Amino acid sequence: MTVSEFSLELNQSRYLSTSDTRMPVALTVRAAALEKAVTRPTAEVLVVDCSSSMDEPPTKMVNARKAAAAAIDALPDGTWFALVEGTGKATVRFPDTPRLVPADDQNRRRAKAAAAHMFAMGATAMSTWLTLARDLLDQRPDAVRHALLLTDGRNESEPAEALYEVLDSCEGRFTCDARGIGDEWEPDELRRIAAVLRGTADAVLDDHDLPTEFRRLIRTATDKAVPDMRLRIVTPAFSRVEVLRQEFPAEIDLTDRIVAVKRGVVELSTGAWGEEAREYHLSLAVDMNGRPWYEDLQLGRVELVPPDGSVTVPLPVPILGYVTDDERLATRVDETVLRHTVQADLGHRLNAGWIRFGEEDRDGAAAEWGEAFRLATRLGNEDTLRRLSRLIDVDPETGEVTLKPHMRPRDAFSAVLSLASNTTSDAPVTPAAVADGKPRTCPHCPKLSPHGAKFCVNCGHTFEVAP
Repeated sequence: MTVSEFSLELNQSRYLSTSDTRMPVALTVRAAALEKAVTRPTAEVLVVDCSSSMDEPPTKMVNARKAAAAAIDALPDGTWFALVEGTGKATVRFPDTPRLVPADDQNRRRAKAAAAHMFAMGATAMSTWLTLARDLLDQRPDAVRHALLLTDGRNESEPAEALYEVLDSCEGRFTCDARGIGDEWEPDELRRIAAVLRGTADAVLDDHDLPTEFRRLIRTATDKAVPDMRLRIVTPAFSRVEVLRQEFPAEIDLTDRIVAVKRGVVELSTGAWGEEAREYHLSLAVDMNGRPWYEDLQLGRVELVPPDGSVTVPLPVPILGYVTDDERLATRVDETVLRHTVQADLGHRLNAGWIRFGEEDRDGAAAEWGEAFRLATRLGNEDTLRRLSRLIDVDPETGEVTLKPHMRPRDAFSAVLSLASNTTSDAPVTPAAVADGKPRTCPHCPKLSPHGAKFCVNCGHTFEVAP
């Protein structure tokens, strides 16, 4: 039997002004004291892109074979697994029939021999790869199921809708980590795969790093002990879920992945869990017209729904609102909510820089990535700062930002996907606010933020000059 303990923490400033229409909330879910049981096996499918572009240069395919072998070696005994070759279709390279087999010395040896004979040829149709992974993993419904996908190209051999439909059919059935190698793939495709299948997406900067990365991903995947945990949000008639994002360990917009169970009740599958913590940003749209002032009102509640009775979960946590005409109360910002707001702006700047760069607007790209550098510095996000340092130079005296003269596309992919494969800590962000002074009015919302704030606490707009 699997023994596990989950906790749920909610952070918010419950005070609302008389004109507020949103309540932002930060949720932290933690899993600890997880003990993996013999009755909860792990199932793993390795999917390696073997399209013809993997031979340009040939070192990509060479390192992909080595990475597959490293992942196979990292599989614990008893893990159910298969190796899939991805081209214009999906083919099981090991075992010799479309099934999963348990990892042992003999099967690992045979699987590595099969990996050594994978060659680059054909097209790229990712929907067929994920379909086969889904069908294989469905053979072990009792297991914690995971796929690891490596690609170097865009999904150009099929309509985008084909991939989207297959992703929808895979959601909640297994998780998937996706990695891009080389300079020709599309980061948005990997980000979508990671979002729908609750995994991570990232760029491989050096082909030689693939084996180490694959070993790390396999260790993380096979440490999972709970196959799924649902996040349930219950709201009254005057409140509804407007935004739901995972902020940590990877930033994933999950708003369009929530499912209505019944009126006023929505749920989200969060995927498999090991001993870890995840943070979510929840925004409720609220209609406070006619609601009483100066008292706590329940705007909703959040609860965890376990997959079975072997998982211990906490009691539901209420989301409270308190309507007041006191601007000092209504403009207070919870530190965790503020950090989420800043991180959302960071993601926007990273993407905007990539778009500007693709349009050959180097000055625009430098401006966006320079702002991202400032936001990442404020967050203490060392991982994103390290990735941005491959794209830009920042003059320590003047703050002037310039693009690196010889920037590889994969370096930009790495920066764009930094929040989709986030390794930052939950270090606090210090609000640029003081206790006294007049609140700031956002020109976009318009909502009030604290005096001295650099960002609108409602929409994330960056104020031009602090008062």
